Amino acid sequence: MKFLAFAASHRPESLNYKLVQLAAKQAVTLGVEVEIVEYSKFDMPLYNDTISNNPPEITKKFAEKCKDMDGIIIAMPEYNWSFPASLKNIIDWTSIITPAPLSYKTMLLMSATTGARGGIAGLQQLKTPLEALHGFIFHKVFPLPHAQEAFSENGELKDSKQQELLFNIIKDYISFTKKLSHH
Repeated sequence: MKFLAFAASHRPESLNYKLVQLAAKQAVTLGVEVEIVEYSKFDMPLYNDTISNNPPEITKKFAEKCKDMDGIIIAMPEYNWSFPASLKNIIDWTSIITPAPLSYKTMLLMSATTGARGGIAGLQQLKTPLEALHGFIFHKVFPLPHAQEAFSENGELKDSKQQELLFNIIKDYISFTKKLSHH
């Protein structure tokens, strides 16, 4: 099984990048091949439906990355109780590619934020456009509050309960993906 993983953040030292690295590391220990891509490499111009018959090359490259994956792991910051506009832009451009590269892919959503809620509102909103594209959104999300204090120097979560919770979510997500992808 193969997963694509990325942190929807342009910030150097991104907390979400740390989270997606940890999730990928855990998935690899469970036998999954994971490719982490750098989010900024997929910056796209603002979506414009008047040119949607000719998507940018970068959109085609992103679609190509998604095509052969069984699942996608997304860690995202929360901005004003929502998900990043740049991520919505990628979703909108990707939605016009045929065959649909996100359709019938499983997706695990996570968020690392400095606030007390862990990005839960943004995660909830992100489900909608991904479901519109026929993505299979895993029912468990991983919100990580106070993420600026959550990671140890070796990239693990300091709180053993949080570390165990993330591991169990990854394990369950892999099982979910196996059932839906016939692996």
